Amino acid sequence: MSSPTVASSTELVHVAGSKHFPIKLTKTNFLVWRQQVHSTLVGLDLLGFVDGTSVAPVQFLDAATKKLNPVYLLWHRQDQILLGAILGSLSESVQPLISLATTAHEAWTRLTSNLASMSRSHIISLKAQLHKNPRGSRSIDEFIADMSTIAADLALAGSPVEHDDLIVSIMTQLGDEYMSIYQSLRGRNESLTIDELGHILNDCERQLQPKDALETPIVPTANYVGRSTSGGSSSSSRPSGHSHAPSRDSFRRGRG
Repeated sequence: MSSPTVASSTELVHVAGSKHFPIKLTKTNFLVWRQQVHSTLVGLDLLGFVDGTSVAPVQFLDAATKKLNPVYLLWHRQDQILLGAILGSLSESVQPLISLATTAHEAWTRLTSNLASMSRSHIISLKAQLHKNPRGSRSIDEFIADMSTIAADLALAGSPVEHDDLIVSIMTQLGDEYMSIYQSLRGRNESLTIDELGHILNDCERQLQPKDALETPIVPTANYVGRSTSGGSSSSSRPSGHSHAPSRDSFRRGRG
């Protein structure tokens, strides 16, 4: 059937890729890009041009005289506007896929056949990373940032991660020493933000560190002040009884 917009109006609907389709299509975000274009074209009553339901009217009113059909001309112009807008919303790596397309529907079909499966493969890969990404030697902040980046990439690919699922993925890959925190979080009625979780885990990490690693070592600052006297005494001279040198006990801490 013909497009309602073209059938009921002689005015073209101007569509610009940068304005109407701000999310650029890459090889990994086809699903979210497709949703963007689909929703916009539904709102503009132009979806038929890309899904194939708006069929081109007959081109000539009289085949013998080759007199052009004005309805076809309007349809064709609208179709080319959409084709240009779609091309303008593609990244350079994707543009060659539709370089030979002559209609918006043909461009849409080529993009779907080439990128839909690639996008799904990318989503599966990201989900695998999210669930198998041990912290290793990274700091808490580095680990959480990496997990959040994976979740953001999934959202861009059209498969957003539930907030609580992200929290669970983070907690279950930290190690057994953090299991008590995980158990306590399960009993909460309200979800934590990622920032709040980071603060809690950093506090826990500090508590898990050995006590000696948290203490600042004591560095003597008055070593044998009597060894260099104004009288030029030798380095073997002992400090007088009223010198300010530390007591022997202060250098034998922990000997028993």
